[in-house]
Amino acid sequence: MKRSIRRALRGLAALLALGGGLAAAAPVLRDPAVPDALRHTTPATITRGDALRAQIEAKLRARFAAADTNGENRISRTQAEAAGLGYVVQHFDAIDEAGHGTVSWEQVRAFVAQRERAARPR
Repeated sequence: MKRSIRRALRGLAALLALGGGLAAAAPVLRDPAVPDALRHTTPATITRGDALRAQIEAKLRARFAAADTNGENRISRTQAEAAGLGYVVQHFDAIDEAGHGTVSWEQVRAFVAQRERAARPR
């Protein structure tokens, strides 16, 4: 047993003497889910507060506009479903208080603001 340990240590010493080192023998591990193009990018800065709300609203507004396929500034439940606006679909009847069958961006925005105010602790 001592002989096998001595051989292993001699082999390790020889490897180090050749300049190979242990690090050269170890493979580089990379996350396969990260594309090569993104490996050396800088992460985006964290957005908070009013700037975050503005970003969210802009993205939702753009999705709402894309769902408005007939250009009436209103969408139906079917259009909301097709655009993947699950929150609007889920609360469609509450947003469309008058029962017109369509909702405007202003109605959606007012509904979200109302729910947000109601959820704030007093």
